[in-house]
Amino acid sequence: RPDIRSLAFDTSTDEHAQFTIAMPKMWNEGTITAAFYWTNASATSGTVAWGLQGISLSNDDAIDTAFGTAVVTSDTQTGTAKDVHISATSGAITIGGSPAAGDLTCFQVYRDVSADNLAEDALLLGIKIFYTIDAANDA
Repeated sequence: RPDIRSLAFDTSTDEHAQFTIAMPKMWNEGTITAAFYWTNASATSGTVAWGLQGISLSNDDAIDTAFGTAVVTSDTQTGTAKDVHISATSGAITIGGSPAAGDLTCFQVYRDVSADNLAEDALLLGIKIFYTIDAANDA
């Protein structure tokens, strides 16, 4: 069976994690949405609020640039420990900067503890990013 590979987000403090990807050239550089895959270690019921924000950086852009506005998505734990939970798809997330084909896009995910009530660590398993394309491929 699979090991639980996750990032643990505390119940009392907004903790953040970052990841970076080069978005495909066929991305239309518009808003994105996301779904959060997560679990928790015990049978505690409650709601978790996941936030996601991004910044797109072109060649020669300063890395020290603020992220775009975060969008928070909530999901409820069903009461069974170590079950996979998949949130609803988030609202539209505007990526900061001036996204262009070939950019490096940096994302920050966090648990917004002021908007949730799960009384234990929330274990983030992964994030699915949805985006619109304006070309058939990256050629």
